Amino acid sequence: MNRFFTSSLVAAFGLVAVGCGGGDDAASGEAPATEQPAATEAPAASLSVPDWMSVDEAGMTVTLEIVAGKDDSNNRWNFNGYSRGNGTIVVPAGYNVVINFRNDDPNIAHSIGVDALTGNFPATFQNPEPVFAGAISANATSMQEATQPGASESISFTADAAGAYTLICYIPAHAATGMWINFTVSADGAVGFTSS
Repeated sequence: MNRFFTSSLVAAFGLVAVGCGGGDDAASGEAPATEQPAATEAPAASLSVPDWMSVDEAGMTVTLEIVAGKDDSNNRWNFNGYSRGNGTIVVPAGYNVVINFRNDDPNIAHSIGVDALTGNFPATFQNPEPVFAGAISANATSMQEATQPGASESISFTADAAGAYTLICYIPAHAATGMWINFTVSADGAVGFTSS
């Protein structure tokens, strides 16, 4: 929001002709694009490495222990107790990411994947394509074949493009009703987690 406001002031006062072009690009992103910079910039100062995240800088690997249905929040449709974008995982661009995924929800299957959508999730996903090759659990949209209660699965991928993404559950209605958190790939090497 600050960049847009600053660009608008520059354009309004006519100080820099290029500033108008920058303002147009920022305005063309609609609501999700406006929210993305906050997700990528705000966490940097307050990032920490929780006990469910390990970072191997020499091996360029981040390992995440992600539990679906960890507690009762959001009807157990959460990742490590976070939902509705109230948590942000940040990994450096170029790192290998390993997600050890476990479903502790006693009643329903869940899945996990990294998606380009950062809002306005559909009720159902048809053949979801993760942002990074391998960044999706098996049978991610199937209530019968996704990760069942008490089951575990591991996925691994390279976070090869910096940007703001989401870690979501592809089971019908889950992402649309809040089973998602922010997943940011940082260009500056930032790594960690922050919650809001």
